[in-house]
Amino acid sequence: MRHPLRAIALACALAATPACASVQVADTRIENPIVAARTLDQRAYAALHAYAAVIEEATDIVRDPAAPVGFKRALGQAERVATPAAETLQIAVAAYVRARADFEAASGETQPTLERAATALTIAARRLNEALAAAEAPIAELEDLVRARRG
Repeated sequence: MRHPLRAIALACALAATPACASVQVADTRIENPIVAARTLDQRAYAALHAYAAVIEEATDIVRDPAAPVGFKRALGQAERVATPAAETLQIAVAAYVRARADFEAASGETQPTLERAATALTIAARRLNEALAAAEAPIAELEDLVRARRG
């Protein structure tokens, strides 16, 4: 595992707050990064980081000789579905960030240039939203499997 503390902290945060944006424990506030995100690209980045942390945990489980072979197969199947969804999400967020930067740069340009940039941003936002919606279930399934094993 390359970043064990980050992965553990993110896994704990996601496990502790699956249905709410934040939880107050003593003086510590733990937030679910996906729910706490305020913008579309923040939600996408939070989902991608959650995916990365779950993949690191899943890798550790697969390397564990004590893990049942059937469970390893289930993890592999879930990863085969989640990875393409996460890759598509990564491409969509990059396109959205580029389109947003182009729109901001076009704010001082002519009306046709601004309209083209606004149209491109609208399309990129719609595609990012679709990619995020498509990635949520596969990533959650992989996360649930990892959480079940780590228990």
